Amino acid sequence: MRAERAAVLRIHGVSGGDPEELLDVESTKRVAGDGLAGFFRWRPPEDTRSLSGVPREIYTWGNLTSGRSSRALWLLLLPFMLVNIAYWMRPGHTSPQSPLASRMADGAYGTAVRLLALSLTALLTLAAAGVGMDLVAWQCGGAGRACAELRPWLGFLSRPDAPLATPGRSLAAGTVLPLAAVLLLWLLSRRTGSVYEVASADATPTHHATAPLSHPGFWRNSAVMGRLRSAHVAVALGTVAVLLLVPPLAHDLSRGAPAAGAGLACALAAALACCTGSVLVPGTDERWNRRADLACALLRTVVLVLLAGVLAYALWPRPGWEASGELPGHSTALNAVFAFQCVLGVVLFTAALLLHARHRTHDDIPLRGTAGPATAVLGALLGGVFSAAVVYQTAGWLGGCFPPSSGGEACLALRPPTAYAWLQLAFTLEAGIVLALSGVLAVVLAVRTRRERDVVAARYGRDRRARRTGEIARARAWGGLTEALPPCLVAVLSPAVALILLGVYAALTGQITATAFGAERVVSGPVSALARAGEGLQEAVTFLVTVGSWLGGLFLAVLAGLGRSAYQNRPTRRAVGMLWDVGTFWPRSAHPLAPPSYAERAVPQLTARVQHLAAHGTGVVLSGHSQGSVLAAAAVWQLPDECSRRVALLTHGSPLYRLYTRYFPACFHPGALASVADGVAQWRNLWRRTDSIGGPVRVRSGGRLSTVAVEAPLPDPRCYDVPAGEAVYPDVAGHSDYTGDPAYRDALAVCSALVAAPRPGSPAAVGAPDPAHGGPDVEEVDQGGDEGQEHEHPLSGEDGAQRDEGPHAEQDQP
Repeated sequence: MRAERAAVLRIHGVSGGDPEELLDVESTKRVAGDGLAGFFRWRPPEDTRSLSGVPREIYTWGNLTSGRSSRALWLLLLPFMLVNIAYWMRPGHTSPQSPLASRMADGAYGTAVRLLALSLTALLTLAAAGVGMDLVAWQCGGAGRACAELRPWLGFLSRPDAPLATPGRSLAAGTVLPLAAVLLLWLLSRRTGSVYEVASADATPTHHATAPLSHPGFWRNSAVMGRLRSAHVAVALGTVAVLLLVPPLAHDLSRGAPAAGAGLACALAAALACCTGSVLVPGTDERWNRRADLACALLRTVVLVLLAGVLAYALWPRPGWEASGELPGHSTALNAVFAFQCVLGVVLFTAALLLHARHRTHDDIPLRGTAGPATAVLGALLGGVFSAAVVYQTAGWLGGCFPPSSGGEACLALRPPTAYAWLQLAFTLEAGIVLALSGVLAVVLAVRTRRERDVVAARYGRDRRARRTGEIARARAWGGLTEALPPCLVAVLSPAVALILLGVYAALTGQITATAFGAERVVSGPVSALARAGEGLQEAVTFLVTVGSWLGGLFLAVLAGLGRSAYQNRPTRRAVGMLWDVGTFWPRSAHPLAPPSYAERAVPQLTARVQHLAAHGTGVVLSGHSQGSVLAAAAVWQLPDECSRRVALLTHGSPLYRLYTRYFPACFHPGALASVADGVAQWRNLWRRTDSIGGPVRVRSGGRLSTVAVEAPLPDPRCYDVPAGEAVYPDVAGHSDYTGDPAYRDALAVCSALVAAPRPGSPAAVGAPDPAHGGPDVEEVDQGGDEGQEHEHPLSGEDGAQRDEGPHAEQDQP
């Protein structure tokens, strides 16, 4: 079949869509009206092409994140995803030639994130064990007949004559829940790993030292992920083994009996130490990776064998052994994990500040390079809140007490570890901060809207008090709220700081305990101002923990309802999948049990398709919208040099600079984006002031900062008044419908002409760039950016009012 001279390959953004809709090949098209009510005609055959002689394809990747019903389970993996993202948010790019201190800071950053990810796996296991082993097997089983009368379905663990009523057998039965949780995570990781993997492309891209995503093996992460998965599963199994070992070992030691479990404890500690160290093994050559994988798999097997040994040890008959109080070792393990996470947080912030001070790649990095550590700490905080909500509410429901620490004759007081009460306190603080942030953002939006009214009125020559002016001004104000993300991130992290300070105060003074309802007066010593202050603080803590216990129950109900709806309903699943579209771009290099990276499949597929078309004489225009523009840039990094003259890049509504360059500066800094520009014949970027995600893209070449054309924002809307033949105002497009803008057709015509194959008999393609001077049209800009300046796209009128593009200017253009 004869090859086309050029083709457009569209890549959609978040939430995806049906292929027919994205290709604009439905049998009808809207010619007037809006999405609520409009007029439609049959679509003529020529509408199936963007330009004459330029067919279009669409790459749909939405099902990678929202296709299967099992994706609803990913809601539980949000903390894992945040920690994995933080791994890629380091603020500086180092090389083997960097100073030793910088390389040590970079290594400390990666080490701390991976260890924090490992602690989250242990935290999840402790939560599952807190329900199955502590509340059900130990506390309820130890309550005997009282538990059997309250919860008859647990009689097989608590009735005096039940076969599993001994502590050892009850604990062994309680391990079913945490082991089932570990097995589920392992199966999900294995299944998604096999589904998302693709064969390697034949071509080898040119690796740019400043662009990590151009490395040939960047999207082949299976070796590292397999090693990490073995380590995480081993640590999870080891955590269950430790909780199963401590109670019988403590009983044997207290009775002076021979501690046969001491050898098991030493072996288990050594195995867990090796598993912890294995997550720090760097990814190197293929032969080393195979050996490291075998070693980690062997460690996992060793831990599994030790778990079987511990199980046999716990089941050994022990006359007179009774369960009382909380599960021995559970609170200690939980407190150790939280303390370890606090230390890792300090290491992360220190390393990030050092990397930002010495190796920052540009001046627009927020929070002095600490956005990555803040994201990791937020993930850890959410993991703790999730765990606390599950264990705390289970204790209240199982014992018939709400909240579980209230006591009374009508319930069985099951007491979860105190650390979970502190996390319920953090949950209350978090809810209050979110409400306060909503109010602050509403005020900021109102102030910005008033400011934008003057701009809109001057641009369109209309009354600033008109309702239509206010609608456009509000859309422009919304478009600028993305820059408020850093202070919002700081605000939502403040409960973690408050939690640490209160915990330290409680540990040093003993004047505060975290309980809900009926807290004891723990203030001691002479009555003084400090004592009275401590008493008031205790009352406040008690109240906030109580509120948090109810909020935790509400949160779990909402989460369960959303998960069920997402499982049964595809539109809801697609809406939930939008979160994963943004958060699962990166490979699982920190947490192997996080939701899988769709880019590991999407980028190689895009690269192979573009390379195939270019090799067969077809020029390719990669047209990426929103997150699709990030996939397009990643694909360009993986293309061989011989494709550069046959590929153009057209991005619209792109977060490449506004989000990725700012929050992932080590990978998407302006210098790295310059190699994308050098790898294509043309790069044009479209954006709007009303777009809260997309923006201009800036590259650094030769030490100067330049903006990828087109620098000026597209006017939005193009028509202020109601167009002829219509009865409603045209919508403010914002982040959507870039392909329906006339500027898109103009940019597409330029790009396709540059990459089109020569016509038979012609010496060269029209407008083919000189291979020595490839790259995009760029304009040098001031380092300080273009804030405060207003530019109009060339399609705008000279007096600030948009040209009337006709009655259907705002509709989709084929």
